[in-house]
Amino acid sequence: MLTAVRASLIFLFLLLPMTWSVICSGQIGSVGLSPDGKIVAVEFKKGSTNFIYKVSVDTGKATRLTTAQDGYESSPAFSADGKRIAFTYWPKGGSHAGILLVDVDGSNIQQWPHTEDTAFSPVLSADNKTIVFGRAGYYGSYSPIAQPHLHAWRFYASDLDGSNIRQITNESFYNAGPASVSPDGKSMAVMTEGFDAGRQIAIYSLAHPGSPTRSLKLHVPREADHKNPIVDFPNYMPDGKSLLLMAASNGKGLRSEYDYDVYRVDIETGAVERLTKGNGYASDLKVSADGKTAAFLKWRSDWRGTPVRSELCILDVQSHKLTSLKVSGLD
Repeated sequence: MLTAVRASLIFLFLLLPMTWSVICSGQIGSVGLSPDGKIVAVEFKKGSTNFIYKVSVDTGKATRLTTAQDGYESSPAFSADGKRIAFTYWPKGGSHAGILLVDVDGSNIQQWPHTEDTAFSPVLSADNKTIVFGRAGYYGSYSPIAQPHLHAWRFYASDLDGSNIRQITNESFYNAGPASVSPDGKSMAVMTEGFDAGRQIAIYSLAHPGSPTRSLKLHVPREADHKNPIVDFPNYMPDGKSLLLMAASNGKGLRSEYDYDVYRVDIETGAVERLTKGNGYASDLKVSADGKTAAFLKWRSDWRGTPVRSELCILDVQSHKLTSLKVSGLD
């Protein structure tokens, strides 16, 4: 029981940029992937700085996205044409985080939009007309043994210029992961978790906000928790009928740690196909718009079981070949 609780808490710690900064130093955090799968955008924290880098999948060479000297950059997401990147920016000394849009070469930075409400984890629709983002109403902890992190999550959509903001979800989630917008721009998939409702993959209509149009509680072989399956990071595939996501199963290590592997899930039937095996702790799955490439992080833990070292991995979705990408140029 304690192992399950610990694993769940660690899983939650790595979902959000504010939490990730607490437990890691000099490490890669959240991941974004270009539509053609050739560039990975990552956040990299070293000391008191946290900036976004672009990493070439062919060479592993990393270069800074912006020239910011301070503040906290996180949660990068590419536009469907690969020309722009949206990300969360928390200014140094600022009380609210906001969303910035920037050309992929680092030019033409646009603040979107400037409000007094904190906004996180932007995602752009395939037609580049809509942006989906989350807001959290509370940062703290409901438990004396857990690190503080973001709670009271709700999701919103807006036109790309910041107008026509509408709330997509009615619930206030205890925890939530990054959203994925369907190829036709009509739906979003997101991991949600409430106090009374367990963790699930929920699909919402962007055109008709309200309750989920479908809720998926997925079960995988040797799953870590049958009653409350540990699933996260859903990504729509190009067919709009399936998702790539991560789910936890019981590992075979001496400490009975979980494996967070990549699965393809049929939305209609719930049928699952496993694409990786024995990842150990892994997070931040992203899939390219063409559905051919996925990127995610594998983690190594210290003696307390806390993830402290990340490794960027590239997955060929068709062949299931997994490659560890050696990254250079992070400084």
